[in-house]
Amino acid sequence: MRIAVYLRLGCMGSALLLAPTLAAAASCNIANSEIYFGAYDPLNSQPRDTNATLQATCTGSAGENVSYTVGVTEVAGNTNFSLSNGTASLQYGLYLDAGRSQAWGNGLNGTTLIQDSFTLVSGSANRNYTVYGRIFGGQYTATPGTYVDQLVITVSY
Repeated sequence: MRIAVYLRLGCMGSALLLAPTLAAAASCNIANSEIYFGAYDPLNSQPRDTNATLQATCTGSAGENVSYTVGVTEVAGNTNFSLSNGTASLQYGLYLDAGRSQAWGNGLNGTTLIQDSFTLVSGSANRNYTVYGRIFGGQYTATPGTYVDQLVITVSY
């Protein structure tokens, strides 16, 4: 049985960080990204782990301070998400640490946000963040096919 799995993370917009003088404004966004889990074996009791890199790009004036948080949508306060293939589904989680103990979410219900602040050295800067994914093992009712999900990433200042 072969199950192919991927997850698309889409940034649905970005906010502006306004400098106190309002003369300059830095802006940041997260590039759309995908997380590939590869093949999942529902008969295996072990989880299927992977990771991906999210890249934040901020532009503004040199010397400008930038501070933001990056969160992801959650379903009804649950820290688990669901990939789907028609009516079939696979439960998975997203984390900010390799040990998969810091669930990534919107900062509520025990989830964690990506948080960063820095001073722009030039007109733009890129920051990379690793997101760790896990499809939970032993989901024996999964059927062959391609499972997908799309989440919304929110950048807040």
